[in-house]
Amino acid sequence: MESAKESEVKEIKIITKEGKEFPLSKKQCELSDLLKSAINDYPQETSFPLNDLDEKNAELIKEFLSHYNGEAPKEIEKPIQSNEMKNLTDEWSSTFIDKIPLEDLTNLTVAANYMGINSLLDLCCAKVASLCKDKSEDEILKTFKITEKFSEEEKNKIKSENKWIEENL
Repeated sequence: MESAKESEVKEIKIITKEGKEFPLSKKQCELSDLLKSAINDYPQETSFPLNDLDEKNAELIKEFLSHYNGEAPKEIEKPIQSNEMKNLTDEWSSTFIDKIPLEDLTNLTVAANYMGINSLLDLCCAKVASLCKDKSEDEILKTFKITEKFSEEEKNKIKSENKWIEENL
């Protein structure tokens, strides 16, 4: 007869919306609130379909979780003090986040939030903030490829609704 210890699941698989499986150890899953809860709620399950997660982001998340193996990286100081990620975080994290194209960064941010991977979410947000730090409004619009012109009234409304952003840059 198998003891509870022997029957304990050591590895799980997350399944993307495309059906691709990504294996993760339970230790690696400790940085994800979603996966920790799923493992605690369903201790005998070995596969967890994540219909809001695509393959591209699952690969990046697996890379991040595998590297940190359940140990959260050092928290990024806020407000950020530099527009270069190498000055804000460890070498591995800065290399990881700097290689991600801006178009994919938004999707990774949403995926990190969905999975409750706070350290990855903070890293993504710091990257976005670093792209804005010390830039003019026109430079920010150009960086994010925003071509829509805003009236002064719209600009003032956006600024008043998002004052906290300026306070944290």
